Amino acid sequence: MTARRAGTTLALLAGAALLVVACGGSAASTATPPPVTQAPPTQPASSQAAPSEGPGASLVLPSFHANANLEKLIPAQLGGEAVTTQSMSGAQFLGTPNSEFASVLGGLGKQPSDLSVAFGFTTKASVIAFQINGVPGGTILDAFKNASTAEGTITDASYGGKAVKKLTPADTSQDASYIYTTQDVVFVVGGTGTTLTEALLNEAFSKLP
Repeated sequence: MTARRAGTTLALLAGAALLVVACGGSAASTATPPPVTQAPPTQPASSQAAPSEGPGASLVLPSFHANANLEKLIPAQLGGEAVTTQSMSGAQFLGTPNSEFASVLGGLGKQPSDLSVAFGFTTKASVIAFQINGVPGGTILDAFKNASTAEGTITDASYGGKAVKKLTPADTSQDASYIYTTQDVVFVVGGTGTTLTEALLNEAFSKLP
């Protein structure tokens, strides 16, 4: 099954390529957006080591905790490792005014202040949580459907007792991502082909709300 891929890679300050949401009915996938060009002026940053550019790499990133409650939805531990969590407000996350995410927000009648994004990292996996105030997770995915530009393969999967979407990019050099929605949150779990094992996927999704 082929679907258009809506989405812009989510850059975590240093421009770490992580992933995005897309669909062909109710799905998502990965791509690459403009990196954030400067640290947001509204939040003091304290340096902290965290994996970047996917699992396995490391980089000193500023520390942001704009939505602590959203961060708490991300598992505290995965694969025997503590998960490093951070979160951004919509204004911090968007970075550039013309991003694809900004147009999706506008289409939903929302402002950057309605968006929160939380990130969780280990050396083996990443978990990203998107929340738009008052918008169900499924509606967020539907909004990305209208912004799609590329193609990818979407298949149904089940991990940790939850129904998820496996998103395989058309570009075979990119790894698959896994999407799960609940209430007003969209979760995206990613990793590399060697680190994101079946056991780790089952653990990650079983620990999500």
